Amino acid sequence: MVPEALNNFFLASAGIGATLVGLIFVAVSIAPEDIVQANAPIERQAMAASSFTALLNAFFISFGALIPGNIGLVTLIMSALGLTTSSLLAWNLLKERERWQNVLRRVFLILVSIIIYGYELYYVILIFKEHNNVGNIYTLAGLLLVVYGIGLTRAWELLGARRYGLFGWLSPLRELNETVPIRTQEETETSSQTVHDELR
Repeated sequence: MVPEALNNFFLASAGIGATLVGLIFVAVSIAPEDIVQANAPIERQAMAASSFTALLNAFFISFGALIPGNIGLVTLIMSALGLTTSSLLAWNLLKERERWQNVLRRVFLILVSIIIYGYELYYVILIFKEHNNVGNIYTLAGLLLVVYGIGLTRAWELLGARRYGLFGWLSPLRELNETVPIRTQEETETSSQTVHDELR
């Protein structure tokens, strides 16, 4: 089902995806209490989940494409998982009413994910219906590049990188990074050592 010309693309994509997912784990492990734990700001939790989901999505679809005849099934599962995760993020992010700017930024974060995973689902349905139309698989490969872009951009923002212009303004972390910066590994270790000393 996958054109031979795309084999190298999916092989490279699977390798890159595995590496990037590993790097996300390393990045989060520096200060998990500021990013993924229950007391972390909801915006950072959402950005971490969104980035991880995007990179995992691209990795598994690429990996599944290397198994003959499985790209449709794997893409169906991963696009459904992406839409489900985005819906859960929407529930968590929008249940609290805040300033309209923050609501707009959160809606933008959710909509981008839903649109991308929705397109994946649409094209996997076309792949099932039109077995001989390789154009759908080429389009899916192009969508994976977009998914990687979203995952990397959100991971970069999560680490505190500043963005400018319209997309910088639309980042849910815009105000949060200015008021609650992520602690560095050195600061985290110092804080842990202080607590340890106090308990002794």
